[in-house]
Amino acid sequence: MAKAFLVSTISNGIPNFSDLPHTGNVLCAKTPGGGYGIYVVTGTGAQLVAINALPHVIGLCSVTEGGGDGRWPELEDVILPAVRTKLNTWLTARGYPNIPAGWTYRHVIREICQRLNEFYEIENTDVLE
Repeated sequence: MAKAFLVSTISNGIPNFSDLPHTGNVLCAKTPGGGYGIYVVTGTGAQLVAINALPHVIGLCSVTEGGGDGRWPELEDVILPAVRTKLNTWLTARGYPNIPAGWTYRHVIREICQRLNEFYEIENTDVLE
């Protein structure tokens, strides 16, 4: 099973994936009014690629389970410029500060989620399969 962090519109309290199949999801934080949410989503690699291709979804980072203390080692990578640009466009449209170059995915996800949910802790986030 693959996992990814992403931003998606919310429809009737759940992520709007246009009924595309996936295994599970957990809401990390949502915008005021509930228009968008930041999620961890599980599914096959092909399912996550299809979800990320939706126009109202911003895929942040795919993650894997590392050994020992290496949970989600991909979050230590610096956010790719294309992802940062797409995310900053979304943030600007909602009046939030932009993400500067050089931040890791962990820093980006933590920062955005804590802006929306002051109690958010990335370390306590996961999807039970």
